[in-house]
Amino acid sequence: MIKYKSLERKVDMYDIGDGLTLMNIIKENQDGQIQSVDTYIGAETDRFCCVGHTEGLDQPGVIFSYSKYVKLIQANLQRYLNIYYIQNV
Repeated sequence: MIKYKSLERKVDMYDIGDGLTLMNIIKENQDGQIQSVDTYIGAETDRFCCVGHTEGLDQPGVIFSYSKYVKLIQANLQRYLNIYYIQNV
């Protein structure tokens, strides 16, 4: 498990209903470019499960938009919830 320093990461949390929270952990490089995004779903009273991971977003030639990534998650939320429920069986 990698422990991030608070200056290297940002956390965005979204209430997705049914007592569940979607959490994006955004890791940035020294230049402030997004390096990776880890997506978790869980409840505050329970554990969070990783349902998505992207990395290498700061590499040359990679075009990444965090706002479009969030919209992609919203459009495919049921798939992410399915992953969460499969991990918690």
